Amino acid sequence: MSALYHNFNIFAGLVNNIVVSYRKNMMTSPGSDGKISACAHVALLLDPDNLIGLRRHFIEDRTMIIMGSLRILHIIAQLPSRTGSGVYYSILLIELKNFGHEQAALFTVQDDFMYDSLDSRLQYPVVFKSGRLPFPIAGMSDVMPYENTVYSRMDEGMLKAWREAFEDMLYRAKKEFQPDVVILHHLWILTSVAAEMFDTQVKVGICHNTDIRQAEQHPDMIKVHIANLRKLDAVFSLSDSQKELITDIYGIERSRIITMGGGFNHKLFFPSASKTKGKKTEIVFSAKVERSKGVFELVKAFKNVSSSRSDLHLHIIGTPNDENADMLRALIGDAENIGIVPITSQKTLAEFIRERDIFVMPSYFEGLGLMAIECLASGLRVVSTEIEALISLLGDRVNSSRVIEYVKLPRIYDTDKPFEDDIGQFVDDLSAKLLLQIDRVKKGEPFPAQVFAEINRLSWDGIADNINNVIERLAGR
Repeated sequence: MSALYHNFNIFAGLVNNIVVSYRKNMMTSPGSDGKISACAHVALLLDPDNLIGLRRHFIEDRTMIIMGSLRILHIIAQLPSRTGSGVYYSILLIELKNFGHEQAALFTVQDDFMYDSLDSRLQYPVVFKSGRLPFPIAGMSDVMPYENTVYSRMDEGMLKAWREAFEDMLYRAKKEFQPDVVILHHLWILTSVAAEMFDTQVKVGICHNTDIRQAEQHPDMIKVHIANLRKLDAVFSLSDSQKELITDIYGIERSRIITMGGGFNHKLFFPSASKTKGKKTEIVFSAKVERSKGVFELVKAFKNVSSSRSDLHLHIIGTPNDENADMLRALIGDAENIGIVPITSQKTLAEFIRERDIFVMPSYFEGLGLMAIECLASGLRVVSTEIEALISLLGDRVNSSRVIEYVKLPRIYDTDKPFEDDIGQFVDDLSAKLLLQIDRVKKGEPFPAQVFAEINRLSWDGIADNINNVIERLAGR
């Protein structure tokens, strides 16, 4: 019955797309300047000679007809939102809908979190802070934008309960959904568990860099809990430089690692059509509010540049934990031009950012720094630390255009911790680059059109096409 239902869905989707194609395009017959009929249009698309070797028939707005769709299961051990990897997970799922694939999602939930990117019948949530998992979600970063458990502090009982809960849900998803392809986020414990369980399916892992940080900081956990990553058919990396780390840490063959980068959602992040030059220059920080993101040094730098002027405002977007909130409030003191904004939805974030002027990313560690790209796409100038993957992805034209300024990193130890002796110079350098961008905003320096063109090539449209091509090739389609 499930196979019949599956095939009916494919046929229904095919017919619907044919109708949409005909209505939107009124396709012109070859060799004729007239419009072909709806019946002729259907016949053209369904003719066996035309279907041989035809993978997709693209229409202007990416409406397409798909032959031989795949069943894809997406897996992540985090919330499918609120973090870079969570957003990546959800956008990838949404983008792959354009290729006609059937999809299901396995992810974690806690408190009152609800997921609306997929029909609830195709969701396999692992519930934390309840029942068999009474503790919060284990975070890929030790500090997350929601309540979390630190992997390295989990005792044997917690790890056993965690693993059993995921194994049960993985087994259920495998049995009910019967995927052809499994997409696994983070080269960490859950990916290793799933790589063993889904023995006959195509398995693709995605490295988000926080997994590399966990592996570098806790190599003992790799030996005990991560033994099956070499069973992955392919791994997507954020940058070319990340490939070597993946091979060295996990022993995955370099030939299986594909640089895919990251993309921004052009439907959310775009320039404001109504933004006017205000009296104040508005600066924004948006990331986890923790030490590795450089937020405390940003507050110091901002206070340096704004101490003798009243035309600047800093918005810190994030929800810090109690410890970091106390440190942040102590640094801010009685400054009225620094505010904390607890935005949690991507849509609200994009709308807020669009009306600001400068984005600052003073991180000591980033896999890619996608937020910088999203802000450039929204028309903001950017100040960022020298993130190798970001510099490489943006390219010379953007990097030399004055829309982005880079700050030299201090010396770093333990992956994301600055040497105390270097922090003073780092704050001074950050202040100087911030002043440069403030002056350009004040002067109304234009944002070059060719820079927007370069940024737009990094949208999810192109990345989704590349990912789809890889998984279809691996699945033999």
